[in-house]
Parts: sequence; C-alpha cells; structure tokens
Amino acid sequence: MIKNANFVKKPKSVFGYMLLSYIIGTIIILIVNYILPTPWNIHAPECWLKCMIILVIYAGLNCLFLSGGFLTKNIVLQKKAKLMFLPFLAPVILILAFMICGLTGAQIFHSSRYAQMIQVEEVDGNMILSEEDAESIALMDTASARQLGDREIGAIENFSAFNVSDDYIQLNVKEDAVKVAPLEYVGFFKWMKNKASGVTGYVSVSPTTMTANYVELQEGMHYVPSAYFGKDLYRHLHYQFPTKMIGNIHFEINEDGNPYYVTSVFDKTIGIFGGEVVIGAIITDPINGESEYYEIHEIPIWVDSVVPGDLICELYNVSHKNINGYWNGTSFGANTGCMQVTTIDTYSEDEDGEEIIEAGMDFGYIAKDGDIYVYTGVTSMAADSSNLGFIMVNQRTGAYQYVAVSSANEQSAMNAAEGEVQQYGYHASFPTLINVDDELSYIGVLKDQSGLVKMYYMVNVKDYGKVAVANTREECVSLYAKKLGLAFNEDILSSEDSNENTQKTQVSFVISVLRFADVDGNTYVYMGTEDGTVYKSLFHENEVLLFAEIGDTITGFLQNDKLTVEKIESTEVIDRF
Repeated sequence: MIKNANFVKKPKSVFGYMLLSYIIGTIIILIVNYILPTPWNIHAPECWLKCMIILVIYAGLNCLFLSGGFLTKNIVLQKKAKLMFLPFLAPVILILAFMICGLTGAQIFHSSRYAQMIQVEEVDGNMILSEEDAESIALMDTASARQLGDREIGAIENFSAFNVSDDYIQLNVKEDAVKVAPLEYVGFFKWMKNKASGVTGYVSVSPTTMTANYVELQEGMHYVPSAYFGKDLYRHLHYQFPTKMIGNIHFEINEDGNPYYVTSVFDKTIGIFGGEVVIGAIITDPINGESEYYEIHEIPIWVDSVVPGDLICELYNVSHKNINGYWNGTSFGANTGCMQVTTIDTYSEDEDGEEIIEAGMDFGYIAKDGDIYVYTGVTSMAADSSNLGFIMVNQRTGAYQYVAVSSANEQSAMNAAEGEVQQYGYHASFPTLINVDDELSYIGVLKDQSGLVKMYYMVNVKDYGKVAVANTREECVSLYAKKLGLAFNEDILSSEDSNENTQKTQVSFVISVLRFADVDGNTYVYMGTEDGTVYKSLFHENEVLLFAEIGDTITGFLQNDKLTVEKIESTEVIDRF
C-alpha cells in the first residue's frame, strides 16, 4: 500500500523509450514506403506528404511510449509532456513550409516565365498531310480500338488470366499508324499462377484498316504495371530511379515489334511545384527489367509518345493565358492575345442509361515523318465556335508547330457531320486534319451507340457547310472532292485505284482457313491457303461464301485487291452453283 502519493518507483530511461519508438517507427515507414513508392524529390508534393506521415508516425509513437512508460512526480510529468509533444511541432512546421513553397510557383508571381514555357514555330498549311496520304491517316479513336482489341482475347492461350489493357497508345511503326495495348493480369491470384511465364503478348490494332491482331511473344513480360511486389513496374522504377518524378507509363514497340515500356520523367521548373515539363524518358525492357534513362533530346527515334497529349494542351493554355501578364488572362482582364485549345463534347451514360454530355479538351493524332503528332485547334479564350489556327506537337520531342488559319472549330465540324445522319443518332469522333488541294479539311468517323465505326465524314475547315458523309473512306474523299468543285483525282483514293491494280486477275485456290469478321459494320470473309496467301471478300457481294467450307476450291478474279467469286467446288469437285 502506497502511503505517500509523491512516492514513485525510479523512472525508466527516457532515451530507451524514445529509441524503441524510433526503431518501430522506422519499420512502419519502410513498409509504407514499399506499399506506396513515391519519388524522394523536393519538387514532388507526394514526397512532402510522405515526410509529413513519417514525422507524425514518429511523434505518435514517441508520445505513446513515453505516456505509458513511467510514473513520476508532477514536476517530472511536466518535463515528460514536453518530450511527448515537442516532436509534433516538426510536421506542423513542414505543413507550413509546404504551403509557402506552393506559393513560390504561383502564376501570379511568374506570369512571364509561364508565358515562355513553350516555343511555338509558325508553319504553313503544307505541313499538314495531303489527300494523297488519306489512306494512311489513323481515324480510329481509342474506344473503337478497345472494341476491336477485345475481340482478339479468344486467340490468347490461357486467356482467362489476362485482359487487354484499356490504355491503347498511338504509334508509328515502319511508317504505319497503329494502336497497341499489352495484355494485363486479371488480378493478384492470376498473377501468382502465371508470374513464371509472364505476360504473353500484346494486341496491335490498325486504325487505317480497322483490324486487330494478337502478337504472341517468345518470352513473357515480367515487369509490368499489372504485376505485384517487386515486379510491379512502377515500384521497380522507383527503386531504380528513386529521385525521379515519373508518370505516363505506357507500352510501346520498336520497329521490329519488340516490347518496351516508356516512362516520362518530369520536372518542376518554376518555384518548387510550378511549371511541370517533361525532361526525358526511361525505357524499360519488361522481359528482364533493365532500364535506361534518356534526356529528351537523346530519346531513340522509334519511341513515339513521351510528352502526354493532356500536358501538351495544358502547357499551351497556361503559356497563352499569361502571354500578356497574369491579370490580362483572368476573367477580370481583357484577355488580349490569350488563346486556348478547343473543347469538345464527349458522350457517356449514367447508371440509368441516360446520356451525359461533358465538355473538355480533346485532340487527334497525325502520323508524319515517322513520328506521332498531337493535333488540336486553337481558339480565343472567349471559346466561340471558330478556330484561329491549329497546333501540331511532336510527342517525342515536344516541339510545337502552329498553322494560322481562320476556321470552324472541330466541334462545329462534328456537329455538321452528325446533322447529315441525324436519323441514325451517330456520334462523330474527333477529326484529323488533311490538306485537299490546298483546302484544309477535317476527316473523321461516325460511330453508333455501341462505338462501332459506321461511316466517314469530311468537312471543310473554312466552310463547315461543305460536308461529305459516306460508308467508306474512298467514297467520302471522292464525294468531298466533288463538293469542293475539284476534278476527281484518282490518287485521292489511294494506290488501290491505280491503273496497275484495276485489272482483273483470275485466281483459283483451295481453302485451308476460313474466317468471318465484322469490320466497320461490314462482314468480311477471309480465306487462307496452304502457302499462306489470304484472300478477302465482302460477304454481301459474295453471299455464296456462306456455303464455303475448308477444302473447297474457289474460282474467281481479283480487282482492287477484292475477290469476286465465280464458282465454289467441293472436295468432290461438284459445282454447286
């Protein structure tokens, strides 16, 4: 029984309790850092947040251990309270420092630096692809690419373990525009079961022919974003480059079809957190995990996407908002000389199936000179229905080009195209820009409610009353040329219509592979032979192919690479028709 309230046992070591709290705190921090890897970089806000969490954990553990560690007289309790709560000052000070640092990069203090963040070269309309390149223009958007790519999932061995990623990237491979997306693990348990073999391939979609192809790799990819623990690509890169601010991790292939992951490296160039730009890229071999960093001017030419399209548009908007001072670019200012990229309506559905229309930045892609360019219109900050010009930005180098031309904006062109087929309720995709006999023109596709490409459209940039809509690209270009009053030029339709290919060629072959596929809303029949030749035919033009079977002999003729069937003979050489 204690007779004197001031009597206590000899206090335990304060240093011992504090040391124990720091050891346990360090273990917790290492676990948190592994689960949530973030760059150790003063310009990264997430680094500051991580430091705040670390200090709060240390302070909390220190308080917990000291408060339960020993009983003391009142005077000792006062000293102990200081020891317990003093560590909480550190995260408070860090929070205040974070807020102050945030102001150091504010546009109001650095409007001239923000205005000079990008350099724009003015070029003429000849830099835009001409009508002779119409056949190589990629008109398919990502949503349509996903639909085609998902159809290839059945061709994948052990396909239940994988999905096709939704993150399709526009590339230019051997002067051909393609959209590619890797396979990804369905979940943790699928990864555990298949991690030894890795991700087995990727899907390549041709936006020009509207076809998809699954490419199987000889060796599986192990370091991918959908993997876990040390094979998680983001975590893998964090430990390889702990101080670099990374993002925009995406899949690409080189000219030989070999897989790589390309990761953009960012920096903040104004104050502590302001003026974000891309300064380089990390290229990773996902098979063995080897990575190499390149400055932006050293990136290999086969790499197509380094500067994200959203950042390209944001940099342009910020730069031209501050072009004549901060206050001029605000709602209180005159907005003299201020420009911004155009905004486009996007369509989606809510839980009840009701259509939702949202306005936001959008852009298209132009494959040119072996590179991919982000293209979008530029308008005044008044955001009216007209464009002042267009920007084209190289996604590998980040170089901006500007074409000055007064025109209808992309939304007006899309609305004009939709109005031509309003009875079907089709939605126009964001168009691409081409040059038709020195007339800048929009070209794009019209899609149904399920996202399937149904028709093509072309609209004159300067006069969106000149609209052409047709079922095929060739018909659309031909109709548009006539609406412009141009003499019809066969070259516009591509080499398929040249004299060399318009001649009929008699063919006869035995079917070894037979497939039916829906492309652009049309059913095509693909017939392969033993020597690897593949013949393609529109089903509605050769409905007798409904009765074709493997082993049958097809006789017909080729014209413009299209097969017209004259006769089908069975293996018993019986003429059915």
